[in-house]
Amino acid sequence: MKLVQTITAAFCVLLYTTACHRGNNITIMNGDDNLTINYSGEIKFNDAETKIEAISRNGYLKYKRNNKKLLAENDGQGAIKYEMYDNGKRLNSSDAEGNSFLEDVVKDMIDIGFDAKGRIERLYRKGGSAAVLDAVGHLKMDNLKSMYFEYLLMADSLPQPSIHSIAKKIGSEIGSDYDKGMLLQKFPIEFLRDSLTARAWFESVKNIGADYEKANALIYLARQPLSKEQFNQTVDVTNTIGSDYEKANVLKVLIFKNSFGEENFNKTLDAVNFVGADYEKSNLLKALIEKEKPSADHFSKLIDVTEHVGADYNKTELIKQLIETGLPDSAGFVKLVRAVSHTGSEYDKANLLKDIVTRNLKTDEEWVTILSAAAAINSDNDKSNFLVSIAPDLPKSEEVKTAYMKAARTISQEWDLGRAVKAVQ
Repeated sequence: MKLVQTITAAFCVLLYTTACHRGNNITIMNGDDNLTINYSGEIKFNDAETKIEAISRNGYLKYKRNNKKLLAENDGQGAIKYEMYDNGKRLNSSDAEGNSFLEDVVKDMIDIGFDAKGRIERLYRKGGSAAVLDAVGHLKMDNLKSMYFEYLLMADSLPQPSIHSIAKKIGSEIGSDYDKGMLLQKFPIEFLRDSLTARAWFESVKNIGADYEKANALIYLARQPLSKEQFNQTVDVTNTIGSDYEKANVLKVLIFKNSFGEENFNKTLDAVNFVGADYEKSNLLKALIEKEKPSADHFSKLIDVTEHVGADYNKTELIKQLIETGLPDSAGFVKLVRAVSHTGSEYDKANLLKDIVTRNLKTDEEWVTILSAAAAINSDNDKSNFLVSIAPDLPKSEEVKTAYMKAARTISQEWDLGRAVKAVQ
């Protein structure tokens, strides 16, 4: 069946590319079952879809399925002239057997997508959106199903149950990730204001297997103002994307297009934490920091996630950016200094501690915390350079001076030790 669908889809394209004077051709071969249709001009079926209603002047239809053959053409007077054969037996279009044969031909052509637009319009006139939706379940090819769904999505008015059914059926009826994704991106935003419809829409997005298509569908929605529930649903489905790159693309749009209350911030940060690639995670954390000045609680959580960045360069740049936003108080300050201590390069540790000092430390306790971290720097030269650079700004309290000298005495090289001690004498 998959082979039939693939071949059919390929030849559906030929309907539009073959030159008119040669006619249009559809050929489907599946083992012993072979179908060939050649036609020219405009061909219309009747509303009951049991016979051909009209063929334009000079138009014709040639149909052959195994041992069944049909030739129908405009006789030049507006009427249709038929030749029909079943296993070599000629049939009469005016009797019951001929009518049944013709009805099978019409059904066969409709099933492969012939006159799809006309058929959708006929269904809608007779039974509205429910009739069109019901017909989708009887179609075999995704490109045809997509045409039916698109027609409904562009309809002037739809009852709410139909809108909900469309959102749900796109996920269950369309197999192609590409077609599914494109349909979900054509879903009018105003339809998603209904929570049940939005839930069905998100479930359909979740059913997309390809990360690229899933991400594009979510980005389509993320660019709009979102309710709290929609924001949470967007993040939840984003977490099902396997590619860090595609996941990051969705989260970036969420960060830049939406405002952040406490819940939005926490949920987004949790999603960022599950991004495995350091480059993508770092860029997302930068975006969150740039979005707005972090509160004390947000600052602390940003440090926690930054600690999970593996690359020292990325981690250093993030800590530097956090320092530039301003220093947190009490426990947050200790956590920031601890994060500096966990960077890989001794040179970077010293420079980050210096960046913190230049932000104007408020208490002796903060100075002691900084000096304790400085004592843990393994490079004597970097440690000495740091201590010398901060010595002029050192508070005069004994507690701070003691902490300074304690850090200085961890220097092994005499020359570096002498420089550090001399700086405070």
